[in-house]
Amino acid sequence: MPSPTAVDPVAPAAPTPGADPVLSFLVGAVRDRLRLARCAVLLGEDGGASAGDGDVSPAARAALRDRVTVRDAGALAVALRVGGEVRGVLELVPGPVDGPDLAGAVALAEAALGRCARPSLPDPLRSLPARLSRAVLGGAEPDDVVALLAELLGRPVALLGPDLRVRTWAAPPVLHLVEPPALPAALPAAAAGELDALGPDRPSTVLLPRPLSGLTRRHLVAVLVAEGATAGYLDLIEMGRPLAPAETPLAEHAATLLSLQVLGETRRLRAAALARDDVLADLLLGSRGGSPRSLDDLRRLAAHVGLDLTRPQLVVRLPVAPHRSPAACRDAVADALAPVLDGPPPAHAGPDDVVLLVALPADADPSALRRVHAALRTGLDAVARHTGVRRAVVSGVCHDLPDLPPALAETREVDRIVDALGGRADVVAVTELSTLRLVVNGDRADVALRFAEQCLGPLRRSDETGGGDLVETLRRYLDCGAQVRATAKALGVHENTVRYRLGRIEHVTGMDVRRFDTLLAAQLAFQVEGLGAGLETSTTAAADAVAARGARS
Repeated sequence: MPSPTAVDPVAPAAPTPGADPVLSFLVGAVRDRLRLARCAVLLGEDGGASAGDGDVSPAARAALRDRVTVRDAGALAVALRVGGEVRGVLELVPGPVDGPDLAGAVALAEAALGRCARPSLPDPLRSLPARLSRAVLGGAEPDDVVALLAELLGRPVALLGPDLRVRTWAAPPVLHLVEPPALPAALPAAAAGELDALGPDRPSTVLLPRPLSGLTRRHLVAVLVAEGATAGYLDLIEMGRPLAPAETPLAEHAATLLSLQVLGETRRLRAAALARDDVLADLLLGSRGGSPRSLDDLRRLAAHVGLDLTRPQLVVRLPVAPHRSPAACRDAVADALAPVLDGPPPAHAGPDDVVLLVALPADADPSALRRVHAALRTGLDAVARHTGVRRAVVSGVCHDLPDLPPALAETREVDRIVDALGGRADVVAVTELSTLRLVVNGDRADVALRFAEQCLGPLRRSDETGGGDLVETLRRYLDCGAQVRATAKALGVHENTVRYRLGRIEHVTGMDVRRFDTLLAAQLAFQVEGLGAGLETSTTAAADAVAARGARS
């Protein structure tokens, strides 16, 4: 920065040429009132005349060089800001001046400095605030506001999010930019501190170049504030010509308009989300209180809030641990499953769960259900970090709106059974536990566990002592619809080996595996054991398939 100059403010002789009379009078008055040996307002040679007397102190030189406030044993140099930019330094010798006197001196010096440094607005800039306001009132989007600023200021302009990522930007075509000269991802600590200090009381600042830290040019940054929080930043980038002090109020005005746009969008999205939550709750729970909504009303409202109910749906219950809040983790759960479900599904926060609606293809078949189950299983670890429970209970296919409330009730009933049996299973399909639900409820979980042990315990102990595979053979036999040939293929053994093992199963347990009731009991035992031990709960053949095939071939 060019070396500073200082001139005598109150000497009887004529003031030094270039010294502003208001600044000269101010520093003389401050010096006399505070009984200082020296008082001066110092600027660089490119910033206007300086006012003061005597030699410049090291503190003042450091403050001018680094554009910060510096205090040492003999002097105090306070950075003076005009339009968010450090334009000079108030030097006081000796330096121990604090409290109202210092604050008043700084405020007067900044006002006087602004008076002498305030340039006249060029015609395009003088009309810019009104043009921006008219554009916004006419429906201009943030992209349009940024483009208008870039066009009239003749420099790159970027709208940044609170994380400093570029949301939109524009630049004059003559600059031939293909990407914005944005702020570096890792700002120097001093620059980051200046941005953190921005707010309603300090709406803008100028970040100085720090080439070693990736900040290669000056940036005039104005903060966007919505509902008391930082909503982003408007960045005017010094390129082609220097930043002018007259651009600071324009940037702040544009940032205010953009803040209003962001606030309006935030409130619109919040209102839409509340309406969506209300409709989703009515879909899952039925109309609650007041005049019940008709199915046609629900369909119309669902379409209005963006819920696509033209396709079949699955209701997915994700239980939430007692010490967690379903409402607090709902959005995080939906986001966690977005990568595996082709986007975040509609989510409802219940009293002790998060409930999702997962859309299926119009011609959904069993393979589509298996894909959803596999996707949920893939995302359960991420879900459990928010809910505290690694489990998902999936309903049967819902083809119409009246199917949704009963489907949710079924998932909650099955989840209570799973929880009573140990609660460690991951993805539980309601449709594969229809028979189990008829004979087991949460109050009789101990009976179900004893039943599973009586049925499968002897086989498991026989395998442990004799090195056999009776449990796995029986499981695969049920999976294969009680067909010996299919079981042999699944196990990779000869059919006679399967027949021999089935005979051993009958010998060890006393069960007749040719009887339907025996096969049904074994299937229920495997389901109970799977729910309690955290194994996959489903077998690919349902009880109806076992009944149709009857016994081994």
